[in-house]
Amino acid sequence: MITVSITPYLDSKILYNEFIQKNWFEFQSQLFEAGNKMLSYMQQYIASKIKGESSGDLVRSIKFYGVAPAGTGSVSWGIGRISEMDMLAPYWHIIDVGGSSFAGEYHFVPGFFDGSIFKYNPMMPEGKMLPSGVKGVIKPMHYIEATRIQLDREIQRIITSLRGN
Repeated sequence: MITVSITPYLDSKILYNEFIQKNWFEFQSQLFEAGNKMLSYMQQYIASKIKGESSGDLVRSIKFYGVAPAGTGSVSWGIGRISEMDMLAPYWHIIDVGGSSFAGEYHFVPGFFDGSIFKYNPMMPEGKMLPSGVKGVIKPMHYIEATRIQLDREIQRIITSLRGN
């Protein structure tokens, strides 16, 4: 779920009184519609970045949730519900932030960690349980951060349109 904080470059009281309060219903409407735009942006971003693999499950797992729609005194919405995404596309987080994936069980490997690097030593009786069947490293896509940046642009566009610039 994406959380939004508006940090205007102007005095927030002036921004609110002169532009948002005058156009409160229009502001709510445009901000709620921004949620649908961000869902579409995120889904298209993911689909454009995945090469050679299907992005269908991940894209379908991300949905728009209108919590408090326009006209209710506040606007609240979210994109993606972690519990649903964990069921439909449990790899959603590793696609976003990157990391290594593995298939298989853990097995004993003789050696030790020196900081974050494992030093293999077949002569040592001590060791660690490590994952077997490492598939590789997944490069981070940062689709959540890209969508947040796009949302900042969209909010700026909404405020500019309310100001009449």
